[in-house]
Amino acid sequence: MGFDLHEQVDAHCDDLDAPLWLNYGYWKGVDQHDQACIQMADLLADAAKMGPGQHVLDCGFGFAEQDLHWLATRNPAHITGINITPLHIEYAQKRLDKRGLSDRMTLKLGSATELPFPDATFDRVVALESAFHFDTRERFFAEAFRVLKPGGWLATADVLPLPGDLNPPWRRLVLKRYAWPVVNCYDRNVYAEKLVKHGFTAVGSQSIRNYVLPGVLAYLAARKRGGGRDVRIQVPEADFENCRGGIWFRLGAGLGDYVIMNAQKPSAQTTAAE
Repeated sequence: MGFDLHEQVDAHCDDLDAPLWLNYGYWKGVDQHDQACIQMADLLADAAKMGPGQHVLDCGFGFAEQDLHWLATRNPAHITGINITPLHIEYAQKRLDKRGLSDRMTLKLGSATELPFPDATFDRVVALESAFHFDTRERFFAEAFRVLKPGGWLATADVLPLPGDLNPPWRRLVLKRYAWPVVNCYDRNVYAEKLVKHGFTAVGSQSIRNYVLPGVLAYLAARKRGGGRDVRIQVPEADFENCRGGIWFRLGAGLGDYVIMNAQKPSAQTTAAE
């Protein structure tokens, strides 16, 4: 999906400027994957209320493409990325070094469910299309709450079942292939309940499936037909309105929803008042 890492490896990884986006993308008003991925990163940053001077933790940062974008557009004081995949860290570090940004982002090998940071370290914690891999996502909620400063925000872009939707009997086998613990398969309503359980307040939920699933399916189809990473696709507005192709995700593993979630750790003043 998107940039083909194997092609880049074959090219000896010498193009450090090539985009390395790893998300489905938000396809409203755009026709290329890179553009859709930028819009997704912006949606997540908006949900996190990301802005200048903040210390941000990005959990499961992939190749840090969204972090490069946020450093340029949101101007946080510093981003820390944590990832369990050494290859991601290696590639991301090369890209940071080339751009002279190593002083603005620190990459660490580690787990989002056992964060190696003191309590109340970060202003924002984000996970862009990665939390469904965490074993478990709920342990990540607990850790995110711990490392957030009072008043800080957690935001995730996540793939979920639709409320009350299918639970195909083959779900476990499908998810195992993608390192996706089946215990993380719950809908946005349960997601919100779990955030509250771990102390978060002001929980928000926005399903954006209509402008995600039809677009990424059309893009993947274009790639299979031989299109390059920058192939342009045209999705009729009616397909977005009807979430055409969403049934493919629902039947494949019962995962027909795509949601931006956010929640706040209560401020010190709120805690004292309670």
